Amino acid sequence: MFKRNKIEVVPAMTEFAYEEEKAKYKYATRTEVAVATAIPVVASVGFAAHQYSLLNNLTPLSVNGELGAQSHATIPTGFIADTSLNALANILDPVIQILVAISFPIASVIMIGACFFFMFGNSDKAWSMILNAGLGYVLIQLSPLFLDILKTVGASV
Repeated sequence: MFKRNKIEVVPAMTEFAYEEEKAKYKYATRTEVAVATAIPVVASVGFAAHQYSLLNNLTPLSVNGELGAQSHATIPTGFIADTSLNALANILDPVIQILVAISFPIASVIMIGACFFFMFGNSDKAWSMILNAGLGYVLIQLSPLFLDILKTVGASV
């Protein structure tokens, strides 16, 4: 704890040694970052275009089992956005329910831990922890409501 820092003199590096040291640490260039960013974008656009073409090339069956006329109806503009929003909501719903369920035990543990700060004489930190835990618990409990409001606002726009 009371160890003094010793100053050490390091000899100056030659140009060759500097380049050798620099070669150990390779950083990404702007081109590499742009390519790495473009790959998922291109893949998702390609996947959306493929799904769109599959939906446009459906051949409905008539009642007696014969092939009907090929449908050339276009997909509404917001179809992909609505479908992806519903899929994301269905995927995230169990996660949100789990977080809402475990918020009470976690807030309780934090509040009990904050009471120990009262015993140690640090009441400012104790009150801060209790208020933050309470506010966090309330916001987590209201998060499904906030998400429903956000979904309604998004649907109306």
